[in-house]
Amino acid sequence: MYDNIQPAMHSKQLVTGAVGMVIGFILGFFTFQILVQDPSGMGEQGSATSAPASSQLPAEHPPEEVMERLLELQSRAQTDTQNSQVRITLGDSYYDMGRFDAAIDWYEQALQLEPSNVNVRTDLGTAYLYSGNPVKAVDRYRRSLEIEPAHVQTLQNISVAYLSTGNYVEAVANLEKLLEFHPNYPERQEIEQQIESIRNHMQGDPP
Repeated sequence: MYDNIQPAMHSKQLVTGAVGMVIGFILGFFTFQILVQDPSGMGEQGSATSAPASSQLPAEHPPEEVMERLLELQSRAQTDTQNSQVRITLGDSYYDMGRFDAAIDWYEQALQLEPSNVNVRTDLGTAYLYSGNPVKAVDRYRRSLEIEPAHVQTLQNISVAYLSTGNYVEAVANLEKLLEFHPNYPERQEIEQQIESIRNHMQGDPP
């Protein structure tokens, strides 16, 4: 995600891919909307393992070599039932494609094997967020923060999820925690301005 992981890769940076998108949401709070989409134009997504591998693929379909790699990884996941990393890679790959339903499934499987993996749990929450389910996103983010209270990406993302549900108090609280845990946060000034804007909004003042 953050480092443009492709299906062929089996690892990722500790910084989740959601951060860049989410910080944009935070800074654009008053125009914030959850993006609910059919990212690849494929309509009903169905099972990831049922993706066609024909050479006569529709224009909107992922490249055939990508689908072949995904199917290869899915075959590995089926035979290596204790391999969490292949499931994380599949989750990342579908996340990057905008196939959030499929990403959620693979992230959930990975977490059954690595329940304390905060990065995966946060990516799972963000997949729920982009799927239009901020309530489930908040639940996953809160579980991440129980494991690692200072996790910067989770504090960012949960604030966005709370904003989308209208819970401005919790949004502000988590942004403040972000600055408390990370006093040298590079976007500190922007976050402070955003906190002020949200508070003004809560008081009925124009942003």
